[in-house]
Amino acid sequence: MKGAERLIFLGWLLTGTLCQGGVEGTVCTNPPRNTSVSVIPSSEVLEGSSVTLTCSSDANPPGISYHWYSVRAGDTRSTGYGPVLRTKIWADNTHFYCEAKNMCGAHNSTITKVTVWYGPKTMSVSVTPSGPVFDGAMVNLTCSSNGNPPVSSFTWYSVKGDQATRLGVGTRLETSVSAEVHQFYCEGRNDHGGQNSTLIEVVVQYPPRNTSVSVNSSGPVLKGSSVTLTCISDANPPVSSYNWYSVDESETRSVIGVEQMYTVANVNGNTQYFCIAKNQRGSDNSTMLQLDIQYPPRNTSVSVSPPDSVLEDSSVTLTCSSDANPPVTSYRWYSVREGKEDYVASGQKLIQATMNVIDGREYYCKAQNHHGEDQSATTNASMEFAPQISSSSRCLHSGSQVSCTCDSHANPAPLVQWRLSGRHVNHSTATAIREEPLGRIGLRSILTIRQSQEDTPTALCLSSNSQGSASLQLCVTSTGYQMLSLLVGAGAGAAGMLLLCVITCVIARRLHAKTTWDLKPEDITELILTDWTLSQEEDSLYASKSTLTGHPRANGANGEGTRGVNPDLHGPQHTDPPGGLHYKPPPIGPPNCDHVPLQHSSLDTPTTRIEG
Repeated sequence: MKGAERLIFLGWLLTGTLCQGGVEGTVCTNPPRNTSVSVIPSSEVLEGSSVTLTCSSDANPPGISYHWYSVRAGDTRSTGYGPVLRTKIWADNTHFYCEAKNMCGAHNSTITKVTVWYGPKTMSVSVTPSGPVFDGAMVNLTCSSNGNPPVSSFTWYSVKGDQATRLGVGTRLETSVSAEVHQFYCEGRNDHGGQNSTLIEVVVQYPPRNTSVSVNSSGPVLKGSSVTLTCISDANPPVSSYNWYSVDESETRSVIGVEQMYTVANVNGNTQYFCIAKNQRGSDNSTMLQLDIQYPPRNTSVSVSPPDSVLEDSSVTLTCSSDANPPVTSYRWYSVREGKEDYVASGQKLIQATMNVIDGREYYCKAQNHHGEDQSATTNASMEFAPQISSSSRCLHSGSQVSCTCDSHANPAPLVQWRLSGRHVNHSTATAIREEPLGRIGLRSILTIRQSQEDTPTALCLSSNSQGSASLQLCVTSTGYQMLSLLVGAGAGAAGMLLLCVITCVIARRLHAKTTWDLKPEDITELILTDWTLSQEEDSLYASKSTLTGHPRANGANGEGTRGVNPDLHGPQHTDPPGGLHYKPPPIGPPNCDHVPLQHSSLDTPTTRIEG
């Protein structure tokens, strides 16, 4: 039936005659025609507003159905049904048409465009040239938009970080680009609003810059450990090669690596490092890296102030110095005497006053930080004093020889000479002289006399230095009587020893009365000096060259014979003072038969004070 209806309908269209429909009793006059769309409101509308579309058509029979369509970018979509369509209008959806249809056929209206106003849309920016450019090159930027009405103004901006900077106005802009400024956008505006374009980034190439060295350890590095260094650089195109250099104390450069990362196996505080980054545009050097190398104290030493020796009753300051990173946190002082160490005090500075230097004490310090500690060498912070002869000095008569021992302490180191019965003694086959050091400030002189048992000369020990002189007359004791006194311990032995000593002392006093101090200058040249004595003079860190002429004790002003300078020891170096005053040598006291300690000077107990 439907096929027949179609044939009849086509025949009717061609001949204009009446035809019978496919449904019994229905007459089909004509299909829909003159189909059209009307819009309310008929003028321009703002985007997003609602409009009413009405579809109308002529048809017989009038039973018509309506179907609405929209056209977007060539794509047709169904929108709704009925003679009236109410919808919102958008800038991308402004074209509509309707289809009228009855049993005789269908007819479409023409496409109706609704005029809509809207602000700028689809803003875009193009750049010329489009490829990579070198740092500082000029480029042309173009901005486009499809607003309705058309965009009336364009404004250009550059972007650096979070900061936007206005550059100019117009659809085109010529500007320079750099590694820092290479991002741009434009803003378009019309009567209905404004819009920004997306950000366009110009590809700018530049050599490496801001090159630096980073260390894998964020804190200090312990000396001898290993660290990894990384070369960091900003470059476009990316860095293609790296070179590492080390610089020693003599500023000599050495290539040590060619990778971005370099490991230093054994770090020390004397080497610096830097890297060079390269790409096809150029190269850049990093700054010099000095690692924060930490280490325990080293090169610890003690300095003395004043640097020369000081006189008795004055003081010296010992200062402990040490190279350490981090700096030394504690200093401790120790004294050493005969191998025994004693803790003295803490602090970087130690002040020693009225020291008893005859006990031969030396000092050293220990410096410590949290990585370890280091110890200085010992230092003899001494003061100058005149010779003091020990009461242990004596002579022993054994068989065919007499052995005399004289122990003297002084600073500077003393010189010792001997006299027998008032006459100067030289080293010979008959009188042998041998010297031994007693610490840093002592000297032992041993005189051996090869004589008969009956001949018992009186021995005189003379000791001097730049601070003065001292003398001690020694008694000669027989070793046989000493052994007897030790074995018996009392009685006849003691009485015999006493008698022998009395006789010897009487003889010594008589000899002493004949002794004269008016020695000839040539006697001075006969002083017996051993290698050790000379070295003691050289080793004295505190010897004062002016003491001999400037100190009161050097010219006998103190009035103490044993502390003045002995002319027998210094000869022509001393002259009589103006006014005809003659120098008087120290008187020789009685023989030290009982070996009583000499009272040349008082020995005070050392005191200390700490600073720092």
